Amino acid sequence: SRNPVMRGGECGLVDERGFDDDHWVRQAHRVRDERARRPSQSKFRVVAVVVYERGDGTVSHVIGHNDEAACLKNSICAERAAFVQLCMLPQSACSRVTAVYIASDAAEPITPGALCREFMMSSPLTSTDTRIVMEGGGRRLDLRLAGLYPHASPYIRLTAEEQAAAGRRLGPAVRPFPAAHEQQAWEGAVAAAQRDARPLHAIGYGACVVFEDGSDARAWQWKALEYSCSLDAVCLLAPALAARRDGGVEPRVLCLADQHGVCHAPHATARAILVEHGYGDVRVLVHDSDGHAHTPTAAELLPTAPTAFDAFLACGGGAGEA
Repeated sequence: SRNPVMRGGECGLVDERGFDDDHWVRQAHRVRDERARRPSQSKFRVVAVVVYERGDGTVSHVIGHNDEAACLKNSICAERAAFVQLCMLPQSACSRVTAVYIASDAAEPITPGALCREFMMSSPLTSTDTRIVMEGGGRRLDLRLAGLYPHASPYIRLTAEEQAAAGRRLGPAVRPFPAAHEQQAWEGAVAAAQRDARPLHAIGYGACVVFEDGSDARAWQWKALEYSCSLDAVCLLAPALAARRDGGVEPRVLCLADQHGVCHAPHATARAILVEHGYGDVRVLVHDSDGHAHTPTAAELLPTAPTAFDAFLACGGGAGEA
């Protein structure tokens, strides 16, 4: 690839259009190797290099790495750490993300976790066709964002006000689900969503799971003033799912819906929990942006899920006695 050139009139800013995938992958691995202080809990290092295009067509990048707190939920991934830096740039200085390059301590390419996928899909700087390139152990994956996070919420890139308007418009237009157990799940989730009424955001969420014996369990989102402290409605069903499985009863269908009656695929945290804890086969009810109904499995909502558990444990993740 050709060498980058300095941008005329803007001292110190470099045009990096000449760099190819090999350069950015090497950059990600170099930053990872140079990071002496590992994340405090897992010791597993991940680096994301986010390459973006400026308004004048020139190219630059930001770098993020993962870090962790003693409370596992209060941790941040490399991709999100990089993307939040883009918010500080003037709009003219960052028009779109062209690619994200990811390297880790694993001897294989690892895909972004569910939260990273959802956050990147939410960004106005990405598109469904944004490239996500992962490299490890000399092997490389080159995927598109849409393939990593299918059935994103119809509200995925909307402001709170726009979400409220979309819900009012889409709610009356959504298509029904034909089976009785699906209707039961939808009605239960919509009813539960009415309990998520704390006025911190325009959208409330409720969840309902219907089991093989016809019974159901319901939960609703618990909003917190610091949004990331909120409790996900689907995740709040975990004790009911575990208790019924212990009794030999499996879930048949699951629904996450808002107060307008729109069904959403589970959000990122719930996708990861369902897949990693053995509920990948459960069907979920989903409406797309046109109101059409879909019933993918939970596993289909998290394709090519991260699988580097051995590498994670080898770095010290999960170390110590319970």
